[in-house]
Amino acid sequence: MFTKLIKAAALAGTIALGGVAATTGTASAQSAAYFGAGSGISIHFGSGPRFGYHRGHRHGYYNRCNPRKALRKARRKGIRRAYIARVSGRGVVVKGRKWGDRVRMGFANNRRCSVRFIYAR
Repeated sequence: MFTKLIKAAALAGTIALGGVAATTGTASAQSAAYFGAGSGISIHFGSGPRFGYHRGHRHGYYNRCNPRKALRKARRKGIRRAYIARVSGRGVVVKGRKWGDRVRMGFANNRRCSVRFIYAR
């Protein structure tokens, strides 16, 4: 029972030491080894929440066009009665009226919500 634990600890220690030795040359690389009593051994390399790099940045949550931001931007561009028509992986589509015509405005799925297209019917 304890031999498996000791073998796992030794293996994790050698991996951690190898990783630390490999990253000592670069100033920006960060690595750490955490030994917990209840959860066992955990080794962390690179960026993560413990290294000041928020989880949302890695998954792209903060790099997307927020539908509320797209709606505000469409209203600033003069679209009245604007509403969110569609949200997809490519972007956000807002519909409304401008000068009495129906307008459809598409925003790219990036942080700035850049305008992709404007269709007036």
